[in-house]
Amino acid sequence: MLAVFVPAAAGFPLAALSLCRTPGGAEAVFWLGPWSCCFWCLIYMTLSAVPWREGGAAVRQWREEHGGLLHTSIVGCFWMFSSLFFSYVAEFALLFLTRNFTWLPAAAYSPLAFCWLWRKAHA
Repeated sequence: MLAVFVPAAAGFPLAALSLCRTPGGAEAVFWLGPWSCCFWCLIYMTLSAVPWREGGAAVRQWREEHGGLLHTSIVGCFWMFSSLFFSYVAEFALLFLTRNFTWLPAAAYSPLAFCWLWRKAHA
């Protein structure tokens, strides 16, 4: 299942731009976009926080300074599930307020933009 989800979630942002032009594609973006967003939020929040470019020793040292593996995994899961929830909230709000599918990918991936802003503000 992971072998199917990871490539699909990784490539879905590009496909979402063309899918939202048809009603069936917009429905696919509505249901699958938040799952792709939560995947990208987990990847971004993990890789942007950890000094992975400096090697394994730096990663282990950073992890111990920030509460250990369990704590950092809980924080990553929090960001992932929060982005899933708020992505659906943003999509429902967009469709309730505008009833327009054009901006559906932007609403689906808006939690990723929030993650980016959060990391830039708290880096």
